[in-house]
Amino acid sequence: MRSQGLKKIFRKLKERDRKSDLRWELAKIIVRVAVERQYAIVLERLGKNPAREMINHVRDDQLRHRIYQASFRGVQRAIEEKAREYGVPVVRVDTRNTSRLCPLHGARMVYDNGSRLGRCTAGGEVWHRDAVCP
Repeated sequence: MRSQGLKKIFRKLKERDRKSDLRWELAKIIVRVAVERQYAIVLERLGKNPAREMINHVRDDQLRHRIYQASFRGVQRAIEEKAREYGVPVVRVDTRNTSRLCPLHGARMVYDNGSRLGRCTAGGEVWHRDAVCP
């Protein structure tokens, strides 16, 4: 009969293996799609502890714990490594003000009444807030 301590340790090891497998599987899927469509992969520049910054506005304790347990930087490292294997370019982007400025003109974007579609003040192009990237 096993002791409770050993049982707890083995449970943690199993969860670590599952998380690692999911990380690599996700990276493989992302890189495969990028190879098929001849895309580059754009990743956000994350700080030293991105989970701590994310949980500031979350009230649910269980969700806060899950966010803190997620390995955002580990996923990025796995994606970069797989991308190097397949020869896919990876670009790191600072997301600050990316949805405020037009990527073509550098002019200010105008969003009406909380809409996610914005119009460039210089050229008049319409961009989706989540797709605007320098």
